[in-house]
Amino acid sequence: MAAFNLRHLIREIPGKTWRDYLAKRSIEVGDDFDWEAEETALANALIARFESLEDSEQRAAVHAEMRRVHRLAQRKGIYALLNAGHGQSEIQEGFEQLHNHAERALWTWVHWPAVFQIGERLLQFDLSAGTRAWKRQAIKVSEPVSKEEENIRALETALSTLMSRRKGPRRACRIDVCERCLDGGVQVNIYIEDDPNDLVEFVEEGMKRRTTRPAGNLALVYYPISGIVDSVGRGGARIHVALVTLFAKHLLNRDVKPEAVKQPMFHLNRLRFGLAFVEGDAIDLAAHGVDRIRLRQVRVRATIPPHCDFWVETPADPNEACAFTASSTHLQERDFFRGPFNLVEVVISVYFVPNEPGKIGHVLNIVLKQSGVSNLRDMSENDAQLADALLRAWQVTEPSEFEAKLAA
Repeated sequence: MAAFNLRHLIREIPGKTWRDYLAKRSIEVGDDFDWEAEETALANALIARFESLEDSEQRAAVHAEMRRVHRLAQRKGIYALLNAGHGQSEIQEGFEQLHNHAERALWTWVHWPAVFQIGERLLQFDLSAGTRAWKRQAIKVSEPVSKEEENIRALETALSTLMSRRKGPRRACRIDVCERCLDGGVQVNIYIEDDPNDLVEFVEEGMKRRTTRPAGNLALVYYPISGIVDSVGRGGARIHVALVTLFAKHLLNRDVKPEAVKQPMFHLNRLRFGLAFVEGDAIDLAAHGVDRIRLRQVRVRATIPPHCDFWVETPADPNEACAFTASSTHLQERDFFRGPFNLVEVVISVYFVPNEPGKIGHVLNIVLKQSGVSNLRDMSENDAQLADALLRAWQVTEPSEFEAKLAA
């Protein structure tokens, strides 16, 4: 996602939505302000008005709010807002009338602030799922989550004890629970007091040192239908297991022993001889507008001592050689793709035919790790469907008969 820039954000959003925001913020623009001006002129006038704010607190508040809007102005952010407000048909209908994700995010902040805040929490979890901080466990329990104040306070006390050092003050803990209407999950957001920070900051008088008590964040999503719990946060497997165990004890009233759910692996070694489709699984690439496909990056790990990893990365230019060619050319005696090496991470670039002559076509980068982590969740629906079809055609996602027996 691009870095936050207030001017760019202002230009992305139509004037009518900015008018609602300014009214909510009680920011006057003057009777002579021309809301009917041409798009560029109106954007420049709004930029000038925001930059002329004299109240430093108001200016800081506006910038803070716009950073929050910018963070949600993406596909995952809009999904999080719909997930937070699925019961409100007005939100879905409103989104259909708006121009882009930036306008949808600001419109929600203005008209549905409670939904906006819940959407922020859902997005924070969604961005962490699938990363190193994420763990999936099964508790094989289907129970409603208690939202009783007494039970939540008991879970806060238990987690505070878990996360505090044996010697030292007790860490503060706060918990809130919210529904994920689209995927049927219940999300528990956990804020744990982190180690104090002694910060130096700029204030009106100059510079000042201030001690802060930052809040670390953990979260889990429980799916009652399947009994699956996804958790994110620092601390490793021990903390994740304890987190789920305590959650079940206090909010589900059940004693459980969480079981790790193994992430399906990608069988990347099947790419070591190229990206040719397996017979019978060929895809009509022309029908999808695909010009060419390259294995652009690969990380291999030696399977015999001394153990080490090697990266092979080629330029992004679609006319450059792929990783197969580069490896076999420079390493003729011990080619990474033919020798005792295990493919553990790859980037496959899919280049599409440009829509117009002289333009640059869309590029889809498929990032895969042997452990099962990928960027498929971050793609648009069409790109994700094509990527999934390609992986099945290369049999990267299909276990062999021998592997299926081992997994049975």
